[in-house]
Amino acid sequence: MKFASQHLGRIKMNKKYQIVYGDPPWKFEKGLWERQNSRASSHYPTMSLTEICNLGIPLRTYLEENCHLYLWIPSQQLGNGWGKIVYEAWGFTLKNIITWKKPQIGIGYYFRNTTEHLLFGVRGSLRTLDRKQSTDVTANRERHSQKPDIFRQLIVKCSGDLPRIELFARQKVEGWDCWGNEVESDIEL
Repeated sequence: MKFASQHLGRIKMNKKYQIVYGDPPWKFEKGLWERQNSRASSHYPTMSLTEICNLGIPLRTYLEENCHLYLWIPSQQLGNGWGKIVYEAWGFTLKNIITWKKPQIGIGYYFRNTTEHLLFGVRGSLRTLDRKQSTDVTANRERHSQKPDIFRQLIVKCSGDLPRIELFARQKVEGWDCWGNEVESDIEL
């Protein structure tokens, strides 16, 4: 899966980021989660674990030595260690998990999902600014896979008003550079 930039003139080759935020289009493996995979892939192209890990190589050219990474991961992928694998492949150390509690009941195989998880990790030694932020956030569900804006606000509050990029972006947001197949990308991976 290649998410290509459509406007190479806008590529910010020399810019370095200290905050990376993303919602990878996880491809669920065949078998138990095949039903969920068909739901995600009907909305957008999905990527395998290997494809997501491989993005770390070109991504590193855009990162400062000290930076934070926030990545969404579905509940059912926590147990198989995919988050830790991606963090290591991208050169980060996984440090914590923020849980999004949705008041609405979702789909599920064994249990009805009402949570998603935002993994937090560090490259180098960048500290968080707001040490009072709890690891649970309640916010309403949006359209399929869309994350509430409150999480971008939380990221800036905790990590600072630093150069930042959203990967796998579905829309352009003021104050954020972006990369994805549904937006005009600011970098090329």
